[in-house]
Amino acid sequence: MIAAGTYDGVLAGWELHKKGLDLTFATAVHAGSIRSLSLGASPNGNEPGPLLSCGYDETLRTHDWHKRMTSSGEIQTPADFGTPICSSFAPPTKQSTHCIIGFTSGKIFIYKKRDWSVQHILAGHDGGVASLAVHPTGKLALSAGVTDGKLKLWDLTKGRLAFVSKIKPSSQLGSATRYDAVNSLVWSDDGDFYAMAYGSHITVRDVESGKDLLDVDLPSRVNQVALMSGPEGLFVAAACNDGSLPVLAVEDTTGDARRAIMAIEPVESHLAREERFKCICTVRGYYVVTANSAGVVSLMNLEGAIRMITSDENNEDDGKGDRDDASSVEEEEEDQDDDDDDSVELAVDIIESTRLGTGARITSLVAWCMDEEAQQEKTVEPTSTVEKKPPEKLDPIQEKDRTKKEPNSLKRKPLDDDLTMDDAAVKKARNLIEQAKSLKKKKDKKKKKKVTLTN
Repeated sequence: MIAAGTYDGVLAGWELHKKGLDLTFATAVHAGSIRSLSLGASPNGNEPGPLLSCGYDETLRTHDWHKRMTSSGEIQTPADFGTPICSSFAPPTKQSTHCIIGFTSGKIFIYKKRDWSVQHILAGHDGGVASLAVHPTGKLALSAGVTDGKLKLWDLTKGRLAFVSKIKPSSQLGSATRYDAVNSLVWSDDGDFYAMAYGSHITVRDVESGKDLLDVDLPSRVNQVALMSGPEGLFVAAACNDGSLPVLAVEDTTGDARRAIMAIEPVESHLAREERFKCICTVRGYYVVTANSAGVVSLMNLEGAIRMITSDENNEDDGKGDRDDASSVEEEEEDQDDDDDDSVELAVDIIESTRLGTGARITSLVAWCMDEEAQQEKTVEPTSTVEKKPPEKLDPIQEKDRTKKEPNSLKRKPLDDDLTMDDAAVKKARNLIEQAKSLKKKKDKKKKKKVTLTN
């Protein structure tokens, strides 16, 4: 299941079936843009937990995804704390009991999920909270600032600051130091590593040693990162502003240069506005969901990129050194052409794509997939008097993999024009935004008058 929030305040959701991504709902839930989406965990793991949306209208809304309820509750945040900009449930992978919200004022709220009462308020960051992420255990949380360049580790059990570090400055002019906002923070599944992105920079850090396992600059600004893990190791995928999707190995075990590949190449500068990747999140293993500026949501399998990164063929001698120079050069050029063709085919498998309306601008994205244990329990059928082997049942992702017939299935699939948002819903959402902006202007004028009278 996939949910996306838009600049128009619309919340949309899809479910993946054998026929593709089905649009389940698309409703205007905020009078302003949706700044953040977060998904809690359910007790049994066979259904999605609560979905929370944070709006520019300074409200929080809860949604019961599995009941198809697009709004099951509303929480009004304090007016003097600004806009709720980022959020995460705690714990994120087990039954969630709390929710952490970061505000543009810099404060961090800890809410009790049971009744949405405020349990604690953390000092947060000067200049606003840019992003936050809760550790899989729910006992720790990372937060990063918009302008202060600080990365903070919070002890949620005691409600206090545990550690502070600084990111690299983007510029230095005299005594003035400027920092980029940390747009993305994410923990690994086991909680042993975390990744962050700011500007065009990506860092992946080992928690126990504090060592940076990956610390690189990319050619383009990074909007969001996703950590992926499997038998081959730990990898990071980046949603970039130039429309590219690089995949990098976090730990280099070969002793050679950093291993990485462009799963999707950047587009030309004049086209990057619509094609830039805004969001990316891991579903399971090497499966990710992405969203770009044109409102296109895609489910991708990056296993091919991982396979190409970890292949020994790029690092070892293939035994062709005994051939004469002329034939060697010609055959190597042919091999290189074949390798280029293979990289286009195998680096990424775009399983399904769909577009959310015309001109829809996606601001946030979450995805959920039933865990493997729950899936196995669900597929077990009761025994009967007639002995027969039950048919193998797979989840939609596995079913897609099994039904592949030829390499051409790895190419990008055309969008389904039928899966679009109702034009009336878009118009309604935009009207709500205009009303919200008008109301905000009136409030600002009143504040200015009060200040003038006081002076």
